Amino acid sequence: MASCSSSSSSSINPQCKNYDAFISFRGADTREGFVSHLYEALNRKQICTFKDENLDRGEEISPALLKTIENSLVSIVIFSEDYAFSPWCLDELVKILECQETKGQIVLPVFYQVDPTDVQELTGRFGDALAQHKEKFKEKVESWSRALTGTANISGWNSKNIKPESKLIEEIVNDVGKKLNHMFPSVYDEDGFVGIGSRVKKVESFLCLGSEDVRMVGIWGMPGIGKTTIADKVFNRIASKFEGQCFIANVREELEKRSPFQLRSEIHDKILGGENFYVSTPDTLHPFIKRSLQNRRVVIVLDNVDDYLHLTDLVGGRNLYGPGSRIIVTSRDKQVLKIADYIYEVEILMFHESLQLFSLHAFKQTHPTDGFMEQLSEKVVSHTHGLPLALKVLGCSLYGKDVTEWESELKKLESTPNKKILGILRRSYDGLDDNEKSIFLDIACFFKGEEKERVKNILDCCGFYAESGIRSLLDKSLVTIFMERLQMHDLLQQMGKDIVCEEKEPRKRSRLWNAKDIREVLAINKGARRVETILLDLSKIENMELCPSAFEKLNNLRLLKFFNPCPEEIKLHLPKGLKYLPNELRFLYWDQYPLKSLPSKFCPENLVELHMQSSQLKQLWKKDAPDLEKLKFMDLSYSEQLIKIPDLSKFPELEVTFLRGCTSLIEVSSSTKYDSKITNLDLRDRRKRCHFPSCIYLTNLVSLSFNGCSKLARLPSSLGELRCLEYLYLDGCKKLASLPNSICNLKSLKCLNIEYCVNLHGLPENLGDLESLKNLIATRSGIRKLPSSINQLKELNYLDCDGCERLNLILRPFTGLAISVLFLEGCGISEIPSNLGSLGSLTNVNLSKNNFRSIPASIKQCSKLTKLVLRDCKSLQFLPELPSSLKWLEAQNCTSLRFISSSFILRYMTSFWDLDLSKCINLDQRACSLLMFCPLLKLQCMRLPEEQYLDEKVVAMIELCWKDELCIPRSEVPEWMMYKNDNGSSLSFSLTAPHATNFIKIAFCALVAPKANHSCNFSRILCECHFIAESGDILIYCCDSTLVNINDISLWNSTITSDSKKFRKASFQFYAKTDDDDDASYISEVILKCGIHLIFDHNSEDDNNDDDDVLFQGLKERQQLEDSETIWSSYLEDYMNFCMIQCPE
Repeated sequence: MASCSSSSSSSINPQCKNYDAFISFRGADTREGFVSHLYEALNRKQICTFKDENLDRGEEISPALLKTIENSLVSIVIFSEDYAFSPWCLDELVKILECQETKGQIVLPVFYQVDPTDVQELTGRFGDALAQHKEKFKEKVESWSRALTGTANISGWNSKNIKPESKLIEEIVNDVGKKLNHMFPSVYDEDGFVGIGSRVKKVESFLCLGSEDVRMVGIWGMPGIGKTTIADKVFNRIASKFEGQCFIANVREELEKRSPFQLRSEIHDKILGGENFYVSTPDTLHPFIKRSLQNRRVVIVLDNVDDYLHLTDLVGGRNLYGPGSRIIVTSRDKQVLKIADYIYEVEILMFHESLQLFSLHAFKQTHPTDGFMEQLSEKVVSHTHGLPLALKVLGCSLYGKDVTEWESELKKLESTPNKKILGILRRSYDGLDDNEKSIFLDIACFFKGEEKERVKNILDCCGFYAESGIRSLLDKSLVTIFMERLQMHDLLQQMGKDIVCEEKEPRKRSRLWNAKDIREVLAINKGARRVETILLDLSKIENMELCPSAFEKLNNLRLLKFFNPCPEEIKLHLPKGLKYLPNELRFLYWDQYPLKSLPSKFCPENLVELHMQSSQLKQLWKKDAPDLEKLKFMDLSYSEQLIKIPDLSKFPELEVTFLRGCTSLIEVSSSTKYDSKITNLDLRDRRKRCHFPSCIYLTNLVSLSFNGCSKLARLPSSLGELRCLEYLYLDGCKKLASLPNSICNLKSLKCLNIEYCVNLHGLPENLGDLESLKNLIATRSGIRKLPSSINQLKELNYLDCDGCERLNLILRPFTGLAISVLFLEGCGISEIPSNLGSLGSLTNVNLSKNNFRSIPASIKQCSKLTKLVLRDCKSLQFLPELPSSLKWLEAQNCTSLRFISSSFILRYMTSFWDLDLSKCINLDQRACSLLMFCPLLKLQCMRLPEEQYLDEKVVAMIELCWKDELCIPRSEVPEWMMYKNDNGSSLSFSLTAPHATNFIKIAFCALVAPKANHSCNFSRILCECHFIAESGDILIYCCDSTLVNINDISLWNSTITSDSKKFRKASFQFYAKTDDDDDASYISEVILKCGIHLIFDHNSEDDNNDDDDVLFQGLKERQQLEDSETIWSSYLEDYMNFCMIQCPE
């Protein structure tokens, strides 16, 4: 990964920051993909992260966003291809660097599908962007340039070196978490309140004690989260600054004992400092009291207010109090606080805070005792999800107990939560109305984690008022929404289930989820009219048989879900059939439904969603299907015996239909023209012929999938009437011979996928009419030519014709296209158009397994090209000058390749990128020698980032500041390497005159040469490095190369940093990773040779000139350089002669 990046004269105060992390990114490049996944992962780790959701950024960054950057501990900068084209992003970056220098903010760059050197050197897309900005933003370009180069010189992550993306995200999140932990050495005060300081300061910032207005601040959060504690701390800190003070604890309970008028009188007595002799009425204050209050600067705290009217009765209007007065109100209901000027939502404790608070009560210290207790403590803390009340109660209950007692309590906790905790949480539930209680219990017992909008539709059809009900639960902190899904704290969910279980008999409960209870209710069949929902995880039961009348007395059942996360076998059986399902069902989800049809008596007029995946259904109803007026979502996927579905016109509200894997389906029809609301129709993976009507009246359809429909021979001509269609998937339609011309009427179509349509030989000539088409995917299809109108597709960004063997042509010239990704592997192309350079937007090109002999010189004009793949181009004889933007070249097994251009070699000497020329057996050996010398030249030019970019708190090493890989058809370790092993996979040696260093540059070399009986392929080479310091400390570091080919040498560079140490020994062990996803392993015996070259950047005060090893190595490198110059002169002469023969003009 990456180093940390902050250090300055101003130390950072983590307690004063609103956000743990700020993500700076170019929305168009990464918002929907990488950034959204990173943001979700950070939040899952309770790392409070800011991601700007402004989709319509202008050129000027907002003051609020600048403030957000200031109030963040860490900034993660996602450098993507078009990042520098955004003035907004560049202004963000300038502010981030300013905060690093002045506030000690940590900065972590991520080079996402861009090369770090483009950012460091302002070349490629980053150079183009600054050149474009010079006309309009001349005064800013210099500061933008400094910010780009400054950030790029901070070590970070290079996305192409860490794959898959999930691993990259995991590394980023883990590193951010570690850095934040270093910044929070202790977060409890003298009274043992963990994290209280930062929360108190946030409330004080809202109070703004210096202003003269009368201000009300609300403190809002779920029960047990610390609202009262925060209010109490704030009150004690500020009370002395006011002329009158009053703190009323637990207003809700106080108002159960006396009237609001009596409590208001007590407040006035406390503020005015004595017994009040002036009598007020409930509706009117005595003038003297009113005048006295208006002349005083007062602070009032009202704790645990649960009614908006009570608040207004107790407080009155703001004009009742003197200038500068402050009112603080705590409530678990946000609506109570609607008259507040500011509302502070109390955050749950972060994990490190939770562990400290728990430890204070369980161990009477700030951390767990070592060993097993630490693991058990982390389990308890995870169970509480950062709720202070639960942490305190559980910590106290475990204090002084041994490991055996802890384990017993933990098991008990999983099934029987602590009653004291649940009792406090219960108070919020008791304050709900009946509608809100029903919604809360439905979410707790059935809908947690489901999509909010779909749940709202279902609940509305249950007669609940879902919009207002869910809003009320949100306001009361009983539910949350994350990624548009309903979520709930685990303890609140358990409370909801405990409420349901207050009825001792399962058949008398409103909601069932326990397998044993469900078996009892369905098997005994004594009547369970109170049961409204059933949720059963089939993987948790043994085989269960139900009688035909199992549901007959469940008349009020609204929601039924039998789901099987492990669908290997059917667990729920109906050997005698099923006579009845309740007509009140709104949601029916039954994995592996075992019957051929639904019960004939089932009339689901209220059904909103129907899920019957992997069922045995042949048809939904044996006879005519009823009209399902409310059905919005239907999923019958992988019901392999399903032969037909009802006429779609019977489902007028249907929006989403999944019929994937219905391999026997032969008919999908709509006999009547109607205004369909279907937006998504998924018909993939059907292997039988299926009839579709000549007219499909799905006018709102956005996505249509026929993927894997191997018997589909034609598409209806009416397809062109689907004017809203954006995505058409025909992957694997092997019988499909043509596309209707009407398809070109789809003006909204963005993606056309015809992969593996092997009988589809051509595309409509007027394909260019698809004015919105961005992606055309024809991988391994039968396409023989591309229509000339393809050059009219101005929006086309992605063209994939890999494996279209019948193209077998001289590639048609492309003109006027803004295409960035072009895949033409194995298309039999014998000549590449000379105007290839006109495709100035190309970033990724694959021309592997074709027959061309040369690449046109115009390719160097493709200034955005970063990746070029030429595998198995066995007629290719030489490589011309390539674009300076190139960062990845794969040309392995180009067996006719003899020469590469001199400019190519010169650029490779000074640039960091990956080059694979393995199995190029005829490549000039002088060119190989020159390329093998390049890693040394690059190693020598690497420099440690400036000190202010390194976090002094991070002692561990920094992974790959620079990374450069080469695989080439040679079998020897380069002569210039300091340490070699010509017969083995490891190296170990002493460093004779160790120097203090915090920056080590390393070149690695390895040859994979397995024995004849070894059949594995290999995906990477890994080296594990151990550096042993004089102090005995060991620095362990791993670095790998993804460029590996048997019997060809692999070389790669990297750097590591650590706290300054004198290293006296080093050892290195190389491994090759087998290319087997199911059983991947690292083995060392296939490494035949290996080498290591080290360069230490010594501390100047420790440096000396009498290191014999260093002097000898310097002479050796100098000799290698002289030899390389001789080789270069000889190679250049022959290369020029070759060029004269190829291009005599």
